[in-house]
Amino acid sequence: MKKYFKLSAIIIFSLVVFSFACTNQEALKPISPNTEVQTYKSKGIVKKIDVKNGKLTVDHEDIPGYMSAMEMTEPVKDKVMLDNIKVGDKVDFEIERTGSKIVFTKIAKTGEVAVLNGAEIYKTNCAECHGANGEGAKKGIPLTSGHALHHSETEHIKQVTDGEGAKMPAFKDKLKAEEIKAVVDFVRNELQKGAKREDSPKHSH
Repeated sequence: MKKYFKLSAIIIFSLVVFSFACTNQEALKPISPNTEVQTYKSKGIVKKIDVKNGKLTVDHEDIPGYMSAMEMTEPVKDKVMLDNIKVGDKVDFEIERTGSKIVFTKIAKTGEVAVLNGAEIYKTNCAECHGANGEGAKKGIPLTSGHALHHSETEHIKQVTDGEGAKMPAFKDKLKAEEIKAVVDFVRNELQKGAKREDSPKHSH
């Protein structure tokens, strides 16, 4: 009887090991080269061109059937595609998706977007209250220190757009949405660049 149980245990153990090995073999199988290729088309604005690595960054509209509007950086099928476009161009493009891999296969310039000067917009509309370099003035808080550093891009845009009562005027009737975004980009990427963000309780307006 003992021999019978011992033999049974050996058989069961062997089956478990065999099953585990088979499972691992399945997991290690390479992705089939026949993975379906899906093609999508949309339009957007060129934000960055990386010629060295053959990559393109496009701020695109919705890509029907694939993703909502966002900024996307992916490689191009051929670096030659980058020769006839520049940052700020409006483009129609096509991408191919194979599994999780995405590549730009076609891109055509359809127009140009005026390059907005965030620094000039700031100088004209914001410097009087917030200082020439964001250091603050009698009318406005500093943008390079304190709680201004804790605000997200969305929060900055909302505050510039809608204002804050008597503290800050609204600019929605004076500046276009793209001009507001440009000046917020300037504040966040230039004036606040390198500013030390101190830990403090979350600020709310």
